[in-house]
Amino acid sequence: MAVSDFVHDEEIVEAVLAQLRANLPPEWTTDENTVLSLKWIEFGDLRDYRLGQGESYGDLCPLIYVRLNRSDAAPEYGGLGGKEGQIVPLRLVHVRPREQWPEADGNLPTPPARIRARCAKIISKALFANRDLGSPALTTDDSSARVVELRPKAIVYEAERGEVELAARHDLVAFAIDFEVVVRTQ
Repeated sequence: MAVSDFVHDEEIVEAVLAQLRANLPPEWTTDENTVLSLKWIEFGDLRDYRLGQGESYGDLCPLIYVRLNRSDAAPEYGGLGGKEGQIVPLRLVHVRPREQWPEADGNLPTPPARIRARCAKIISKALFANRDLGSPALTTDDSSARVVELRPKAIVYEAERGEVELAARHDLVAFAIDFEVVVRTQ
C-alpha cells in the first residue's frame, strides 16, 4: 500500500533550526546584541523578505536561514514491506556584513574568504552534531516516519551562485551549505 502522507518538510526544517540553536556557540545565539549574535535564524529565503523604506539586507544581519530545494524519492532507503524513502534537499545560508567579524586585536575586519571559511566550520559542526536531528516527531496520517540520516553535500562560496550572489551584490559576506535529510516512511 502506497503512503499518501509523506511530506514532512516543515517539521524537518524546524528540527534543523532547533539543532542549530542548541549547538551554535552561545555568543551566536544570545540576545546580547554582540557582533556575532544572530538577528535571524529562520525557515525562509532572503529573497522573499520585503525590505521597508530605508532598510537594507545588512540591517537583518548576521542571519541564518534554511530553505527547501526539490525533494526526491529515495528508493535505496525504502526497503521491503511498503517502506518509502524520501530525500529532502535543504540549503542553509549564512549572511553577515564584512565588518561583523573583526580580528581579535580590533584591527581591520577579517577578509571575506576567511570569514566564510571560519563561519562554515562553526555552523557545520552545529548542523551535523546529531545525524538523525534528535529523532524529531514527523506527523503522518497513514504511516510512521523517521529521519534516517543527515548528509552534507556541498559548501557554496562562489559569488556567482544564488543567494551568495545576492549577498555579494549588497556588499555582504555569504556562503551556503547544501545538505540532505533522508526520511523513511512506512
